[in-house]
Amino acid sequence: MPDEYNVKKKKLSFKGETKTKKKKRKAEDDGEDSKETNDNAEGWVAVRALTDLGGPLFLTFASDPPSCLTVDDKSKVSMSTLQPPSQDSDDEDSRGKPAGGPVSFDTAEPTAVHQVLVATMIPDSDRLTLKAYNGKYLSSDKFGIVTAHTEAIGMQEEWTAIIKADEEEGGIAFQNHYGKFLSVDEVATETGKGSGGGIQIRADSETIGFCEIFRAKIQARFRKKAKKASGEVKIVTKDYEFDQSRKFQTWNHGRVIVSNESVKELNKAKKEGRFSEALLDRREKLKSDRYCK
Repeated sequence: MPDEYNVKKKKLSFKGETKTKKKKRKAEDDGEDSKETNDNAEGWVAVRALTDLGGPLFLTFASDPPSCLTVDDKSKVSMSTLQPPSQDSDDEDSRGKPAGGPVSFDTAEPTAVHQVLVATMIPDSDRLTLKAYNGKYLSSDKFGIVTAHTEAIGMQEEWTAIIKADEEEGGIAFQNHYGKFLSVDEVATETGKGSGGGIQIRADSETIGFCEIFRAKIQARFRKKAKKASGEVKIVTKDYEFDQSRKFQTWNHGRVIVSNESVKELNKAKKEGRFSEALLDRREKLKSDRYCK
């Protein structure tokens, strides 16, 4: 068959369509793509701001030797010695064995799920929760005893994070509901039951010192998400109250009733961690909330 009868394969075009020119790829675009690839790199990086807290969290302490916070199979909270990551080698003799050299904060990474907590910020507050691998939350009672036994969130499971990155890279302190700080306490082992001392986790310290500053790491991909979230527009208190009133009010011929009281009380309540409670009290006074009679 002659070549003129062969069917030519090409993209369909329709009458009236405008032709678009192909843009040439510049060297700058290649540089941006490589930069994005570096930002998406996996690994653990030091915490720099509160916006970084959201997702897996690795807490270490500058003890000798360095240690990290661990929750064992019995939900006991303790400090365990940092172990170097195992070697990824083709040699059967060295495969799975710890890499040589001392472990520092820069090179430290969790080697088991027991060493990782999941940090979640509580909405409308500066507090957070710390969930262990077993789905239970890190909590502290009024005596400073730290455990990980509870599956529900209460006031004892809430912590206020205080960034101390200016003093130490990744530095962070945690304050419980009673105003006391999470700290490490070195204790001596009883004679005949072991050699050397140990480290306990408590939450009864009244000030922040060396024993109260942990060094925290998060996964790099979660930091990028936190940056995007920090660029979002914050909701104004008055607008948020209007939205909540419209959401929970009883039928009032389409009108939304909002309190005429000053917003200063709401801003004060927000700082004290009782923002939602204050909004509910204001709606209760107006008798406009269908859940408050």
